[in-house]
Amino acid sequence: MPHPHSHYDSDAAAAQVQRALRKSLPTELSEVLLPTITWRGTSGRMVAVLPNPVWRDVFREHAAETVRALLKAKGLGLHIVCHKDVAHGAQAAGRRLESFLQDPGNQLALTASRRAVEAPGLEHNPLYLHGPPGCGKSHLLAAIASEYRSSLDDGAAVELTGADFVAREAQQLAERSQSPLRQRLEHAAVICFDGVDALSNRALAQEELFHLINSSLERGQQLVFSGTLPPRKLPGIEDRLVTRLAWGLAVAIEPPHVETRLALLRQLAGAAAQQLEAEELTRLVDTFAPDMHQVVKLAERLAEGERPEAGAEVASFDRIVQAVADRYNLRPGDLSSKRRHREVAHARQIALLLGRRLTGHSLDALGGMIGGRDHSTVLYSIRQAEARLKKDKDLARELTELTQLVLGRAQDP
Repeated sequence: MPHPHSHYDSDAAAAQVQRALRKSLPTELSEVLLPTITWRGTSGRMVAVLPNPVWRDVFREHAAETVRALLKAKGLGLHIVCHKDVAHGAQAAGRRLESFLQDPGNQLALTASRRAVEAPGLEHNPLYLHGPPGCGKSHLLAAIASEYRSSLDDGAAVELTGADFVAREAQQLAERSQSPLRQRLEHAAVICFDGVDALSNRALAQEELFHLINSSLERGQQLVFSGTLPPRKLPGIEDRLVTRLAWGLAVAIEPPHVETRLALLRQLAGAAAQQLEAEELTRLVDTFAPDMHQVVKLAERLAEGERPEAGAEVASFDRIVQAVADRYNLRPGDLSSKRRHREVAHARQIALLLGRRLTGHSLDALGGMIGGRDHSTVLYSIRQAEARLKKDKDLARELTELTQLVLGRAQDP
């Protein structure tokens, strides 16, 4: 059923608003403000999307009243957002442990994080959290640091990232001088290190982190690390550093359930999410938001008036086939071949399921691109993959990681 205000009505309303503002605003202001505005039409309202908070505030002060009066005459409301609003909301919501969204896959990690705050340096030291991107590791580390700063002072927590440690901080520590960084580390109560994976095959960074762990434990400081894999499965990390990382407690975090992703989407997108039926929100989360990072991006799109449609061209099917083939150590041609080996058949099913979710192709088109298979064969393969997902947690995790990979590639310039 179409919206009461069609896409073309929205375009016409946007053009009329732009003309009205060009007449009502001083020339020097309209020339710089109007090109920054993106207009989106949704059911019953127009959304003005501004690129940053500065332009948003200028729009509110000089243009919003004129636009509201014009749209009111058409029975439309006005909603004003900027690109950074939702992302900032997500960061603010994730800074404390009590606001962290609980999920069956993160309960142990959340409990261990609380103990790292309540009994610093005594029970789980180091605390090592591991899981796929978008499962909440970085949020928990930021929340732990926030708790320490709240109960002590701003210098109580030092937050490091693997990328920055490799690029700059390891070299500073290697110089052995009493640098500001070394002073901050020595006086902190907790040191949170996010993304230890970045140290793979980085000898200097691993050497300095090894010494940092030893000296921090001697001082009784709490250490918290995160990585995508357990310590003993991290590639390119020296055995002695692996041993230090695994000394305390290593806790896995599973990909968030759809209910948890839905809760975050509703929290961040606000009124934009309330306008959609629960079934539609679930479909959007399943298709476009396999992890919490993607939920934030989806919330931004909804808040800005976008309505991602089923079958939208999010990624190319060639990209999907390549990602699936790489994951299962196959060639892309294997998926379109007549081979019926179990591993090939399973990989083919996953590729078709992703193709159905992330491309605009019909079942017939997908079948044509994967060896000329017909509509019923493609539908059967997709249903087989969906049935396996309900029973196999490892496969569900693999699908999440593949979706993240494909979406990430699709967004590359």
